[in-house]
Amino acid sequence: MPDQSAEPLARLAVTTPWHPTLQRPFAGSFVQATTAAVRGLFDRVDLYNTEDWTGPADPVQAQLVGKAYAALTSGPSRRIDFTARWTDEGYWVTDIPTPVTPKRDYATWAHSHESALAPVLPGGRFEADIVHGHVGIYGGWLAHRFARPDARIVVTEHASFLGRILGQPRSRALYAEVMDRADAVLCVSEKLRRELAGEFPGHTGKIHVVPNAVDIEAMPVRPKPVTELHKWIYVGKVAAAKGVPELVEAFGVAAKDEPALRLTILGSGPLVDPLRARTAELGVADRVVFHDAVPPQRVFEFLHAHDLLVHPSKSETFGMTTVEAVGSGMPVLVTRCGGPEETLGGLDGVAGLLIDVSDDPDVIVDGFRRLAQQMAGLDPDRARAELIGRYGARAVAQRLAGIYGVGDSAERNWAPAREQA
Repeated sequence: MPDQSAEPLARLAVTTPWHPTLQRPFAGSFVQATTAAVRGLFDRVDLYNTEDWTGPADPVQAQLVGKAYAALTSGPSRRIDFTARWTDEGYWVTDIPTPVTPKRDYATWAHSHESALAPVLPGGRFEADIVHGHVGIYGGWLAHRFARPDARIVVTEHASFLGRILGQPRSRALYAEVMDRADAVLCVSEKLRRELAGEFPGHTGKIHVVPNAVDIEAMPVRPKPVTELHKWIYVGKVAAAKGVPELVEAFGVAAKDEPALRLTILGSGPLVDPLRARTAELGVADRVVFHDAVPPQRVFEFLHAHDLLVHPSKSETFGMTTVEAVGSGMPVLVTRCGGPEETLGGLDGVAGLLIDVSDDPDVIVDGFRRLAQQMAGLDPDRARAELIGRYGARAVAQRLAGIYGVGDSAERNWAPAREQA
């Protein structure tokens, strides 16, 4: 733990709806990595994780749950006391279960997070010089509501559902308040920056592209380089929006001509059972393995045991899985779905191959066949080094230091990522 007797430099509070917990060990690893990357800039870092706990849809029942929760967590006779825990990453975390309804009413959810957080904060506010909120709704809203008037507020937007938030008038109004109060708004991709700047043109000057940190330096590199693309793997939610149905169809086509092909689908989601049935219909059930999601530290065991990450998502704001695969020395076949063409900018044909977003499985099949012919041109060492320079913990921490106004980078003039190529 840090020396609490030292003269304070500055304190950082981080507020997020996503962070690994016992219940959800895979949630928010990108927030975890970014917070760990900047912990050395501050005397103390406190992270407040307001985690959605979905309750009843019935309004009366939901109101009763809210009253019971308030009685348990606030007031002089409260029975639940939220205590911060020290993490191996070097900062304090307070986990705060937050009852929400199944209805995706983002303004109501934001106020639910606000109500859950309020009694946890000493004095009813963040006692921090800088408050970093992850996603405008909810982390940004909580930063706005509970930061000291003199505190600097930084908001990172990485929600793939930003359009739905801004499409609801009430949640858009809350987001507008966040934009007014924030000192800097960071988007993890140029695609998100354009979307946010288009919605709030008066705040364009404070909207920048800064990715979440990815601790690529600590990622284990596969012991042997890939020489053939026989073992495919997909890592992520098994859902239509991730292009997994097209992946299964594409594998069924490619497997007819390639007897050595195998596919592992690593993750959970609503389409696991239907897609398992579909592999049987395609006659490839014995060549496709469905595996439940595993803790982040175990993902690399699976990456190292396979030859090619196939990620045919329809839309991504960043593409963490792709970065992890390339960081581990693995070729990738990934769609130009927003984030990946930025994260792999200049590395098409070096780290793997980018393909178009499509509902046609033949696009994946064609990409696989072209990549198999271009194996000699891949340079995994160069790709890893490039990504470390862009998204490594040290690189992102230096840029955040400039935005926070602390550390060795405080005096530098900071420019958005698109101007630092």
